[in-house]
Amino acid sequence: MRAVFRNTVTILLLAVCAAGVDAAEWKIDPTVAFRAGYNDNVRLTIDDEVSSAEVRLSPSAVFSVVTPTSGVSGNLRFDFRRFEDDSDLDDNNVRFITSSYHRMERSELGLDLDFIKDTTLDSQLENTGLAFGRVTRYTVNVGPNWTYKLDERTDARFGYTYSDVQYDNSEETRFVDFHINSGEASLQRVLNERTLASITLSHSQSNNDNDVKSKNTNLQGGGSYRFSETLSASLFVGVRHTKADYSQSSLIPIFAGDIIIGFIPLNEDVSRSDWGSTYSGGLTKDFLRGQTSLSASRAISNDINGIPIEVDRLRWNNLYRFSETLSAELNLSFYQSETGNDARSSLNREYYQIEPRFNWDFEQFWRISGSYRYRKQTFDNTSDDATQNAAYLTLTYQWPRIAISR
Repeated sequence: MRAVFRNTVTILLLAVCAAGVDAAEWKIDPTVAFRAGYNDNVRLTIDDEVSSAEVRLSPSAVFSVVTPTSGVSGNLRFDFRRFEDDSDLDDNNVRFITSSYHRMERSELGLDLDFIKDTTLDSQLENTGLAFGRVTRYTVNVGPNWTYKLDERTDARFGYTYSDVQYDNSEETRFVDFHINSGEASLQRVLNERTLASITLSHSQSNNDNDVKSKNTNLQGGGSYRFSETLSASLFVGVRHTKADYSQSSLIPIFAGDIIIGFIPLNEDVSRSDWGSTYSGGLTKDFLRGQTSLSASRAISNDINGIPIEVDRLRWNNLYRFSETLSAELNLSFYQSETGNDARSSLNREYYQIEPRFNWDFEQFWRISGSYRYRKQTFDNTSDDATQNAAYLTLTYQWPRIAISR
């Protein structure tokens, strides 16, 4: 993992150096936030619930380097979390996400690089709606891409992404390191000033340390439409084919007459495949004092040990500004995750999240926020639910932008 991270940083530095050949504009927006609060089920578990007060210090920076033909942008964030009742929960997380590009006459080369150290209750829960415990997770993503302009209205795009995921495992969890190779090809056309249409073919292959191999192919098409300056919508639908190969262990009984005198272990290679539908859509409406947006999607995720899981997501986000300095938000999320025809019923779950928040910009560069978060996870194979209540107060300072042109 460290070697991969060093390689990604080296590539990024080369991209920054390339951007610096011509006249460049550098921008940095530093921020520091301090959060304090209480969580009544830190691990989001049914049994052995751990509740604790916690504090988090989060310095971060959004940056960009832009020239007439190329650029690099991204963000760097650290999260130092400390818990009052259980120091074993303490963690130091980092998120380093970058995107670079180089424009040519009719095409553009791009490179996305990510390094994320967090817990499985952060990004993995966000991707899949599944929680199996709270374990440190390391993720590296490397994604080169190429876009070619066929004419003034039509673009063809090709991309490849390599993802490597590793866990700081413990005996109580069943996380397995895995990696994913994925690629996609898409065709996008501007039909008119309000309508954009596209079609995308994608394929991914994953493999984990337990020799679970899966392949997923997806063809999806659709478009977006702007009804007015304040109302826009998008809808994409498609079909996918998924295949998973793994070994399954069983015990064959040995009989002496009618009496079982022993067992013979048997490893059997299993291959499962199925077809399904995919979709993604959204609706966004801007108001004079706020905004509301609704999104829904269905896709295959390989973010649990390389095993393909079909995830339906529904989100509703709302923002209302009472004044220039005071605003409120309400974010609702629903996930339904299942393994299709796989027999692992413990992966079939539903996840809910409700999070109201208020923000007060009481001074220039200063903001104070208060939030409450309710999480719930239900299971198909048990009647028990895992619930979590958490309340936080956050103080944020946004430094004035640092900009340099040369």
